[in-house]
Amino acid sequence: MSKPARPTLDSLAGRFARKDPPALSSAAPLELPIETGPAAAPETSPRPTRAKGDPRVQILTRIDPGTRKRLKVIAAEQERTIQEICEEAIRDFVTRHSK
Repeated sequence: MSKPARPTLDSLAGRFARKDPPALSSAAPLELPIETGPAAAPETSPRPTRAKGDPRVQILTRIDPGTRKRLKVIAAEQERTIQEICEEAIRDFVTRHSK
């Protein structure tokens, strides 16, 4: 199997742009922190925060685009949010499979 083409550095430049480091004096050695993983996201991007007193936790899932599109249509027809529909589906699933 052949590997998929990797993105070029130019195409990634905007996604990974960072602020220029502060000007350094000639006497100070260059020491930059090493950042890896999700914590290395630029500080300018807003981070979702949980409302005070909200006991819920966040989960992440991936679905195919067609299912998401149908889910959005159903949510609009029922005047509900996708969040509400997903919470209901998860509660129903847990109820059915709890012993």
